[in-house]
Amino acid sequence: MSDWRKIVQERIETLHESTVDRRMHLRDAIDRFVRPGMILNPVSLQARPVAALHELIRRYHGKDPRFTFVSSSLSGNYLQLVAAGILEKAVISFAGEGYPTPGPSPVVARALEAGECSFEHWTMLTLSQRLLAGAQGVPFATTRSLQRSDMAEELRALGVYQEIADPFDPDRRQGVIKALRPDIAFVHGWAADKAGNAICFPPHQENVYGALAARDGVILTVHKIVDSDFIRRHAHLVRIPASRILAICEVPYGSHPYGNYAAGIPEFQAYANDYAHMREHREAQETVERYDAWLRNWILDIHDHSAYLDQVGETRLRELERLAGADSWRGELEEHAAALDGLGAANPIEEMIVQAARTTRERVRDGGFKTLLSGVGQAALAAWLAAHELREDGTEVTLLAETGMVGHDPRPADPFLINYRNMPTTTQLTDVIEALGLHACGAANECLATLGAAQVDRVGNVNSTRTRNGHFLVGSGGANDVASAARETLLLARQQRRTFVEKVDFVTSPGDRVGGLVSTHGRYERRDGQLVLTGVFQSAGTSPQEVIEEIRGLCGWNLQVADDVQWIPAATREELDMLRVFDPERFFLGRAAASKSESPTSEG
Repeated sequence: MSDWRKIVQERIETLHESTVDRRMHLRDAIDRFVRPGMILNPVSLQARPVAALHELIRRYHGKDPRFTFVSSSLSGNYLQLVAAGILEKAVISFAGEGYPTPGPSPVVARALEAGECSFEHWTMLTLSQRLLAGAQGVPFATTRSLQRSDMAEELRALGVYQEIADPFDPDRRQGVIKALRPDIAFVHGWAADKAGNAICFPPHQENVYGALAARDGVILTVHKIVDSDFIRRHAHLVRIPASRILAICEVPYGSHPYGNYAAGIPEFQAYANDYAHMREHREAQETVERYDAWLRNWILDIHDHSAYLDQVGETRLRELERLAGADSWRGELEEHAAALDGLGAANPIEEMIVQAARTTRERVRDGGFKTLLSGVGQAALAAWLAAHELREDGTEVTLLAETGMVGHDPRPADPFLINYRNMPTTTQLTDVIEALGLHACGAANECLATLGAAQVDRVGNVNSTRTRNGHFLVGSGGANDVASAARETLLLARQQRRTFVEKVDFVTSPGDRVGGLVSTHGRYERRDGQLVLTGVFQSAGTSPQEVIEEIRGLCGWNLQVADDVQWIPAATREELDMLRVFDPERFFLGRAAASKSESPTSEG
């Protein structure tokens, strides 16, 4: 045999098997690699590293480790870190609760009032951009977000945001954000080999940039440990190479109560969000005593993740796997059939959503928009309703979700944005930087966005951060990114004086690109730089003048009314039927109006 043939046969032909073995018990990994004072990045993919953070809480509860938390959202299980007293600071874009409806969390309010944890406010996109810059080893990243917001001024004072002259166009100012590198990252994936090559199924939300930027590396938990052949067969799903891994810990269902999506791989059985558990967790936050008891019951008094799963129960886990099925919504919808059949006229919130969907359809057709991105809740329902009706009219529009879903076809029964029945309907699963930064807010975007507003002023500025008296709301999430760079934004807001104000208490999202607003009473358009009332709803009163006068009393600025104000017909039965199947439990639709057997009323 030729020498070179012998070399090929003996030294090259057989695929290399790594001799590195990073398998470790989760408790040992926390003890070995985590130190007080670290900057921690629990990486928010569509799965979360819940089991790892439970172990972190058991290890450091009562020891004041003064960790800094970095992630796009301080919500759900991440709030447990706040209540456990192990965070000194949180670098986030959203802080509050997300299920069943987004809103402030008592856990956050108590921590802020007591001065136990400080917050540094970013947007969903800019936080991912900072982590990507950290992973790339560059000192800063450019961004289209933040300019003209009060967040920009606060971040400038902290030395992490600046606006500089564009070196290629000195007349243009460019926002730049400081790169961010955590000390250690926590990731939960589907599988890895013993060396740590990690399979993570999309959508990737904030993606693994924090893991790749982490100074020390990654503590990786996975549903199962597999061999190298399995990794090679699915190399297109590997998001983190073994070289970045400190420890690999086999932790089945390590994302619970959050789900883990997968498709097309028989070895991976997807499981859905455990909504009952998530709702119980939110209800427990109302008092310190209830939440302390919840933490003891589900984390502190439980020995490890295996004992946690025993408490969840095998029956519940099998049910979550069933609920991850693409058609599981059918049975859930049937459970609400009698209630849906008995609903009457629209309440004000339903009327607002239907009218926003109508406005969205008009803007997509007239403006030539190709993509439609929504915020959560009522803004999402308006976009979903509009998208379905546009498609029926032969107008194609691509739905976007900031977390990385592109081209989804919303399924009934579940209005939660990260809905496991919606994922199989997508035409692309990606991450925040692509879905939000490129498709919705990039240079070539043709995106119309629908967003809710907690507080809005006459020029369209939106506040979702805090009130004048210092009461914290929830933060930006992706709202500032969208308002700053999507081609146009449509706002939805309940018509009330505390929402419609002369000047917002804090500019979270600038109003420059706001093209209009739909309230529970009427429709506004941007004219000469401010919002002007151009239409009122027949559902809100007996005459246009009556509704206009009511709106004046519910508006905190000097209302401008168009000369040609429209008298807009109420929501039709068909529009209401389509809307209601998306939210049969009425999380976002609110209390139903009178039933069919009663006199219809416009009251909510």
